[in-house]
Amino acid sequence: MALGYYGGPSKTLTPVQGPTEFEILKASHKFLREDEDDEKDSSWEDKLASKYYSSLYREFAVCDLKHYKSGNFALRWRTEAEVLSGAGETTCGNTRCVHHDPRDNYKTSLTTLELPFTYSEHEETKSALVKAVLCKKCLDKMMWKRRKERTEKAGDSEDKSQRRSDDVAEDKRHRHKRHRDVNEGSKQQRRRSSRSLSPMGRNPT
Repeated sequence: MALGYYGGPSKTLTPVQGPTEFEILKASHKFLREDEDDEKDSSWEDKLASKYYSSLYREFAVCDLKHYKSGNFALRWRTEAEVLSGAGETTCGNTRCVHHDPRDNYKTSLTTLELPFTYSEHEETKSALVKAVLCKKCLDKMMWKRRKERTEKAGDSEDKSQRRSDDVAEDKRHRHKRHRDVNEGSKQQRRRSSRSLSPMGRNPT
C-alpha cells in the first residue's frame, strides 16, 4: 500500500542562509563608540555591537606587531579574561610576545605609553590615543619604522650638507685656479713688456 502525504509531495526544508552573529558583530563593531552612537542604535545589529563594546575593558589595549616594519599594527581592547589574568597590563601587550602570557615566570621591565592610533573604520579615517604596555623589545618594534625614517632623513640631510660643502670647496678651488691663472698671465705679460723695453731687446739704429 502506497502512502500519500497530505498537501502534496514532501519537500526538503533548506536552512535559511544568512550572516552569523560573529559576522554581524564584525561589520557593526566600532573601536571607539560615542554616546550619540548608542542613541542612534535602533537596529538589532547595532545593539549587538553596543552590548559587546560595553563588555570590553578599555583602559589598556593589546596589540599585534607582526607587520611592525611597515609601521602597521593591530590594536584591540582587552577581554574580561585578560583583565582578570593581568594580560596586557602586568605583562607585555603584544600578543605575539613571549612575555604576554601571565603564566610566564620571567619578569621583564615594562613601559606604559600612549599611542596615537590612526585607523580606518566604515570607510572613515579616525584617530585616538590608546594606552599600551610593552617590553623593551616590543617597544623597539613599535618605534622601528619611525626611527628608521628619522635616520634616513638625517642621512639625507648629512648627504645634502656634504654635497653643499663639496660644492663650496670645488668652487673655491676653481676661483683659486682662475686667480692663479690671471696672476700667471699678468706676470708673463710684464716679462714680455720688460724685454721689449730693455736696451738689449732694441734694434740698433
